Amino acid sequence: MELARNAPFDKVIFMVVDALRSDFVFSPQSGFQFTQELVRSGFAIPFTAHAAAPTITMPRIKAITTGSIPSFLDVILNFAESDKASNLEGHDTWLAQLKAKRDGHLVLLGDDTWLKLFPQTFAFADGTSSFFVSDYTEVDYNVTRNIPALLEHDEWDGMVLHYLGLDHIGHKMGPSRYSQAEMDGIVADLYRALQSTKHLQSTLLVLCGDHGMNDAGNHGGSSGGETSTALVFISPKFGSKFEGLKCPTTPLDGSLIYYDKVEQSDVVPTLAGLLGFPIPQNNLGVFISKFLPFWDPEDRLRILQHNAKQILKVVTGTFPNLSFDGQNRSDSCEDIHSAGTRLACLWSRLEYLSKNDTTTNWDVKAAALYTFLKDAQDVMSTIATDYSMSKLYLGILIGTLAALPAWLIALPLLQRAKFVGSWFSLLTLTYGVLMFGSSYVEEEQQYWYLMASTWLFWLAVKV
Repeated sequence: MELARNAPFDKVIFMVVDALRSDFVFSPQSGFQFTQELVRSGFAIPFTAHAAAPTITMPRIKAITTGSIPSFLDVILNFAESDKASNLEGHDTWLAQLKAKRDGHLVLLGDDTWLKLFPQTFAFADGTSSFFVSDYTEVDYNVTRNIPALLEHDEWDGMVLHYLGLDHIGHKMGPSRYSQAEMDGIVADLYRALQSTKHLQSTLLVLCGDHGMNDAGNHGGSSGGETSTALVFISPKFGSKFEGLKCPTTPLDGSLIYYDKVEQSDVVPTLAGLLGFPIPQNNLGVFISKFLPFWDPEDRLRILQHNAKQILKVVTGTFPNLSFDGQNRSDSCEDIHSAGTRLACLWSRLEYLSKNDTTTNWDVKAAALYTFLKDAQDVMSTIATDYSMSKLYLGILIGTLAALPAWLIALPLLQRAKFVGSWFSLLTLTYGVLMFGSSYVEEEQQYWYLMASTWLFWLAVKV
């Protein structure tokens, strides 16, 4: 069953700029001048998308394709080039739904993490490695060089572009405007193609970041810079539906929140509605209300009801002992402290409005649907990331106790070795500290180059 009738788009160009922090696009210092002009004219709809930790590429791709909440295990899998445990080939994603819609053809250009996650999904792919961070130019050129030829053909239904240069620059030099204008130029070329090419006139362009970066250019944690990403939906069709917004602008409350804040997972049901395919079954995202004007009130409710019923399946699987049959209606659901019981109450309220109240305006029903959707999203996201701190501390303690005997055995040897022992101890300590920064993990070879050169120099001086 399609999510909505008369979907306004039949193709999507999903452009991911790695580490695209919100201010890189929306602030006065931004190099995205053309994109800002589209926002001012109403042809681009901007948001700040919240990227939940861990802010690493692989879990963020999982979030924006499945709508679910990734785990911290994906931090390890992100760096495990040959690992297949994180493969999403058999999972329900918007890529799979778009591909199944009409035997669709998908294209991938850029970060080969997508190919590890979806090895049999793309009809054409040209992947690039994300771990050679000294490359700022070729890694992006390898994406852009294929675009003109692909835009001339009508065989594809979805095109994923994942640019890495901005992230690589951040790892080397910290946040920088360098390459922002280049990425903006790509947006300009794509938008003009949507305007002038007949078979692209119902194509949606999405510009987004997978994660942000902190002031040192790192990512992986939960600071405001790492979790605040730019999200822009772009189409010539938007001009007749939306008014332009001020851009550039300043963030709310001195943070990095520009315009409306949404969750990255909200991209999934929103794409489903705009392109007319079912929402992936494990999705926790909520359809972005800004795009409801594309439909009449009846279809707007249909979209939200589909979204609510899909999330209800996830909720009932989490709270199997609670009844969601619509019999537990209350006028004060918000006062209920138990998360599961509160969701059951909100769902009962929806069931009552749907079956018994034919006079209520559609916007009242829509508000009730959004109350359930947002509450369910918050509850399920909290449960998915509710780690037992006591067990985490216990794991650290066990690891420390396991390493202690080895250290005690090695200590006499290191003491006899004097300088060599001191050098080995320094090496171990500094290497452990560096592993807390994603930039150092990705550039680990530089650490070993330095240490090896220093060691060889000391040996040469000693001899």
